[in-house]
Amino acid sequence: MVKSIKKVPNGVWTSIAALLGAQATFLFLGARKTGRNPWVWGGAGLVQFPLPAIAYFILNRQEKRK
Repeated sequence: MVKSIKKVPNGVWTSIAALLGAQATFLFLGARKTGRNPWVWGGAGLVQFPLPAIAYFILNRQEKRK
């Protein structure tokens, strides 16, 4: 397992970190704007991709319909 991780180029790790950071920032700011637990959404956005963003959009869309 460790040998396979060492074979991954640094650019891939940088891209993953940038993607997760951007998603977490987007979710945090959006949740703060709507008052929906921004730290929870931001934290979830830091550790997973893309499930938190999909869940946020679905829940936010349902809120607007009401």
